[in-house]
Amino acid sequence: MTARTTGAAGPPPALGDLLAAPVRRWPDRTAIDDGAVRHTFAELEQGALKIAGWLAGQGVGPGDRVVVLTEKRSVMPMIILGIWKRGAVYVPLDAAEPGPRLHGLLDRLRPAAVITPAGREAALPGIPTLPGIPMLDGERLVTVLHGPAAPHTTIAHGPEDAAYIVFASGATGEPQGAEISVAGLLAHFAGHDEVLRFTPDSRVLSLSPFHFDVSLLDTLLPLSLGAFVHQFRGLPAGAVIRSVIARQRITHLLAVTMLLDLITGDGRQITREKLPDLELVMTGAQVCPSSVLRTWAQGLAGARLVQSFGPPEATIFGLTHTVRTEDTESAAPCPVGRPLKGVRAKLVRDGAEVRGPGAEGELWIGGPQVMRGYFDQPEETGRLVAEADGTRWFRTGDVCGYDADGALVLRRHADERITWLAGRRTHLNEIDRAALSCPGVERAAAAAVRRGGRDAVALVVVSKERRTLSDLPEHLRGLLPEPLRPAVLAWAPSAPGPSAPAPDGRGLGRRLATAASRSPSPYFALSADGAFEPIDEVDEVET
Repeated sequence: MTARTTGAAGPPPALGDLLAAPVRRWPDRTAIDDGAVRHTFAELEQGALKIAGWLAGQGVGPGDRVVVLTEKRSVMPMIILGIWKRGAVYVPLDAAEPGPRLHGLLDRLRPAAVITPAGREAALPGIPTLPGIPMLDGERLVTVLHGPAAPHTTIAHGPEDAAYIVFASGATGEPQGAEISVAGLLAHFAGHDEVLRFTPDSRVLSLSPFHFDVSLLDTLLPLSLGAFVHQFRGLPAGAVIRSVIARQRITHLLAVTMLLDLITGDGRQITREKLPDLELVMTGAQVCPSSVLRTWAQGLAGARLVQSFGPPEATIFGLTHTVRTEDTESAAPCPVGRPLKGVRAKLVRDGAEVRGPGAEGELWIGGPQVMRGYFDQPEETGRLVAEADGTRWFRTGDVCGYDADGALVLRRHADERITWLAGRRTHLNEIDRAALSCPGVERAAAAAVRRGGRDAVALVVVSKERRTLSDLPEHLRGLLPEPLRPAVLAWAPSAPGPSAPAPDGRGLGRRLATAASRSPSPYFALSADGAFEPIDEVDEVET
């Protein structure tokens, strides 16, 4: 961390003691609320100690993985810090994920304990009886937090130990878990602290779900510096979020591009009169449209606007760009910026680094923030992580160039199968893989399509019988989170004989996306002339 975090120059605190300085200085100050429950810094620390004590009683120790089925609640920092006080690894999973998907991840992770803040017995049958895995559910968690706190000495992680594992969609078709080291997380906090400039007087709005790594940036970093954090749990509507920003006197807003666009609305409410306290607006993940940036720049004179960018494999966002007037007035995409302090970036084409305005290449990010590797996927780690010049590099797959000032600009994704769904970077192979597990499906190809003003999925399946299409929605409901479920489904017949060529799955996916852009129908079938035709009802594809 930084000198401002620890209160004096010197080594950073142990990960489980991130709140040590604010607890000493402001024990009774409100640190966090979620609209229903609030906690002081002292209460967060006491809660973390109690959870650490419970974990110790279950035999959880250094290096063990603790899965948390997350919810946006003020208790979450206690849980995370309690895990870290044991020297264990925090593994956040979305509590709203389909049960079979969660079970699959749990089978892979083999955690030493599972914590479910609100209880998950009804939604996830079988979790309470996972063999040999202790579970702290909502009711038991309340009991632990209302019980006595026993003394507990934080077990310090080593710099290269895993701090957390965050799962995202990957090219393998399975969720890929990036293991981020303690050194990587602390380096990230230190670098972003210089950009965000949190102070003990800052008031931060946390919008990111805890199964997204950005939640660490908008919750734990400001808390470690004595700032106040409001956990937003309300309706994800622009007017509602703007009301919270004003009522809570928010000074720092961190919102991924999709959410910032939502908050912006028609732009008429983005004014100093309506949002008087905002000092900084950071957006990220995707490149924010110039029109949205222009609205905030014109409406909030004096506020800093920051574009951030970078994959989870390089610890949240590794690049930032302070938005300039020319960025808001240009039709060109806003730069994604320059590396944070301690982070390196280079563009590589045909195995060699390229430099200078106009040069394009794959973005490689290097330094301590690069992940240890993908959990239980060493081959994928070897494919995407490289050692060169004494630096560990992650190959992002993003094609970037340099602008005239030397800032990086995103051109495109090298892998056309990567898209953004509800703010999450998604590899369409994961949707293909889920569809292929449905009985009768021989091939599957997903494509991105715009539906109802948002990015959605169109999926074509190849099978012998058309009735396969009617079985798909329920099957996919158990395997994919809601944003990844197809909004458009189509059927294509199998090749008529062993000597006939197989349908080109990727080609069919692109053709379906084109057809779906011309018709609002959610169902299509491939006609004899090779075109996808809309179907009014799914029953029409039944045999």
